[in-house]
Amino acid sequence: MSSNSYLTVGVDFWLMISALCLIAIGIVMVASSSFAIAEKYNHDAFYYLKRHILYISIGFVMSTIILAMKTDWMEHLSRILLVVAIILLILVLFPGIGVKINGARRWLNLGVARFQVVEAVKLAMIVYLAGYFVRHKQGLQNKFFGVIKPLFAAVIIAVLLLLQPDFGSAVLILTITLFMIYIAGARYRDLSILGILSASSMALLAYAEPYRVQRLISFQNPWSDPYDGGFQLVQALIAIGSGNISGNGIGGSVQKLFYLPEAHTDFIFSVYAEELGFIGVILLIVLYVTLITRIFAISKVALKNGKEFASFACAGIGVWIALQAFLSMGVNLGLLPTKGLTLPFISSGGSAIMMNLLSLAIVMRVSFENRRSNLKAIRHDQEAML
Repeated sequence: MSSNSYLTVGVDFWLMISALCLIAIGIVMVASSSFAIAEKYNHDAFYYLKRHILYISIGFVMSTIILAMKTDWMEHLSRILLVVAIILLILVLFPGIGVKINGARRWLNLGVARFQVVEAVKLAMIVYLAGYFVRHKQGLQNKFFGVIKPLFAAVIIAVLLLLQPDFGSAVLILTITLFMIYIAGARYRDLSILGILSASSMALLAYAEPYRVQRLISFQNPWSDPYDGGFQLVQALIAIGSGNISGNGIGGSVQKLFYLPEAHTDFIFSVYAEELGFIGVILLIVLYVTLITRIFAISKVALKNGKEFASFACAGIGVWIALQAFLSMGVNLGLLPTKGLTLPFISSGGSAIMMNLLSLAIVMRVSFENRRSNLKAIRHDQEAML
């Protein structure tokens, strides 16, 4: 099918509009939030902006491969992707291969750049789970062991993430897994047992490390220690509060000027709220809701067309984006403990934005196949009437 036919048949309008708006907002906010730190440490005010645009470009190029790949092929690769993901997580732990920054070893050293493995692992896990649900649908819906197996894979990945350590991503992957198991039709009894076990385990791990306990205490009352444990959250709340209704204008943030740590990555939402205010925050939430709603709508159509793998993959991607956006904004607003999660399509970070774009490409491919199936059905009905 030609590119023109793809544009006519395969593009979900609101999916594309919301995604492009989020990407555009991300470019503007990375430029605004990073210029001070980029000028100081890299002697180039647009250092992070250039990198962000470069990674978006690479993501778009890689997405063309996904768009040309049938979802049936993706299903065949699902188990291989999980194995590759586990191998990469193991490699990260080795000095010289894995790069250690701020006490955490989360990046692979690729020579010319660093790659944060967990971003690829999230997508690989979703694709694997989608394939597993298709292969073991009856067992998943009727046997407790059928539910345990995919959770066991998630636990292996979570353990490897905790060794980095990356507690936030471990919690996110376990939560995505539980949501996808629910979507696939597991019994409520099995889900309840797994949910209680997972939550209890995460709570014990959270309280096992002093720095995690400190984060929990700081998040509950950051003002009790505003210059140490609660510093980051206090600065984030000051930024958000300073935005008022309409914000201080793009570029007008004060907190990004070396007051708010990680202003262009984990806490970019605070800078956004300071510069665009409550109105801007509502707009951002509307864009996310639109994007996520369209992803689930595409998933529903795929299921109706008998494309179960495509449906589960889209549902998993929708859950991932929704959860990570919620968690990232929740951390910035002081509703959740600091977890070190980026805001999808907005935060600076090469690995994250590339995987966001690849996940979007999978959804677009499913949308294309849905519409092609619908057109075939319409043509078949028309021919039957003649």
